[in-house]
Amino acid sequence: MGAQLCSQADAKAPRETLRFHAEAKGAQVRLDAGRCTAHRRATFHDGIVFSQRPVAPGERVALRVLWHETGWWGGLRVGFTRLDPARLSAPSLPPFVCPDLEQQSPTWAAMLPEGGALSGDVVRFWVNRGGRLYARVNAGPRLLLRKGVLLGAPLWAVMDVYGTTKAIELLDPRASVFPSTMPWPFSDETLQPEG
Repeated sequence: MGAQLCSQADAKAPRETLRFHAEAKGAQVRLDAGRCTAHRRATFHDGIVFSQRPVAPGERVALRVLWHETGWWGGLRVGFTRLDPARLSAPSLPPFVCPDLEQQSPTWAAMLPEGGALSGDVVRFWVNRGGRLYARVNAGPRLLLRKGVLLGAPLWAVMDVYGTTKAIELLDPRASVFPSTMPWPFSDETLQPEG
């Protein structure tokens, strides 16, 4: 069984399938019509995106890096926040999740190791019941990214499409196998213009 894009997994999902929050996003982020793909238009920052619903401890968030751009330093950052994106004003978002959003709010995020998330790579990340933030890239080892994530309140997934990471796509984390190739060539034309 191959990976399902978030729009294809809706019928089987016991919980609402993860999508990006429509309004709470960085100034440079453009979302596709299904809110499954986030693309940073310019510069290397202002690429913060959130899940549209809270994520339970142990629940995996899965994404694929669609576009990796050279010329910048650093890459994808992932984590969790207690900030409800429905209550955020997009213009008030800082340019970076690390350290800006972390310093301003109860947010725990980390950058994946340099070169750890290239085009086509599948990244899964989660927080366990002990408050540890983990990630796994493709079939690689489990990586401990952070300790001390406070549980006991809803947590939303937060991602920063930062630096060399230019575009990401949410996947169905329950899939046992993810295709090794992207479903279509990625370009600006694959995203519908915002209204």
